[in-house]
Amino acid sequence: MRLLAILAMLTGCAELGVVGDGTSVSVGKPSRGYIVDGQRLPDRGQGFVTKETWAKRGNRYGTDELIDLLTAVSRRMSTRVKERLVVADLSCRGGGDVHEWHRSHQSGRDVDLVYYVRDADGKPVEPDAMHVFGPELVAKDGSGLRVDIPRTWMLARELLTAPEATVQWVFMYQPIANKVLEYAQSIGEPEALLEKARKAMKQPADSAPHNDHIHVRVFCTKEDRALGCQDYGPMDLYVEREAELAANGGMLAAVANVKAAAQPPKLASAAPPVAAATATSAIRTDLKTLGRLMRTRTDRIMLPRWR
Repeated sequence: MRLLAILAMLTGCAELGVVGDGTSVSVGKPSRGYIVDGQRLPDRGQGFVTKETWAKRGNRYGTDELIDLLTAVSRRMSTRVKERLVVADLSCRGGGDVHEWHRSHQSGRDVDLVYYVRDADGKPVEPDAMHVFGPELVAKDGSGLRVDIPRTWMLARELLTAPEATVQWVFMYQPIANKVLEYAQSIGEPEALLEKARKAMKQPADSAPHNDHIHVRVFCTKEDRALGCQDYGPMDLYVEREAELAANGGMLAAVANVKAAAQPPKLASAAPPVAAATATSAIRTDLKTLGRLMRTRTDRIMLPRWR
């Protein structure tokens, strides 16, 4: 990694900001940033699809965490609903300005999702495009499509509770958000989850009304924040998630300690000769451990952006 940094300085690499270890790095703000080693979302997978309109644009890249979130949430949704989640734009390759379509979506932490819908007969259908909905949640184009509130809540719930990434915003048209929250409350969802949803599910004040799609944004990871990633807006949900993880970690440690204390002491015995197969297995395990260590983010190097 040091050799790579030296070579970069000697060759005058343009616009070099972060040299990575192969995992993604989100740098800067959603509206002024870029991605290093962004991961490409496939055009289709279990429970999700990207229609040709967005596939042709090439805005298919995000951080590792965002891609993990999308694929995992889609997979879990597919076990509960038949219709696939339609995924629209993420960021372009390398991130940066995609002003033709977005003011944000620059640092690999944003993705647009198409609302789940029902047709005029009330049957769930997979949307073929983004449809603009009015305050009554009916499409303005005369198609008869209506926002599917139960499935939209199901998606929001999955996003807000997903372990793969911490979601900061689930931007949507406020009349839709209000109906989704009313539905969630009517089916007895926990107040803590409802409060989390109220904080995340909002119509942005400085952007389009999002009456044709949902815009999801995830927080910077700790590692990326140390390398220049910048969150913008309230940090409540991030602080809450960190507290939850700390509490869960403490609980798991306590359980592990109880189990260890309950184990009977082992009797000392002479170690048997190590078989060749066992030795080979141990070596492979050590190599895997070494591989994981080499892929941690501790060897990333920050360099000033120069030409």
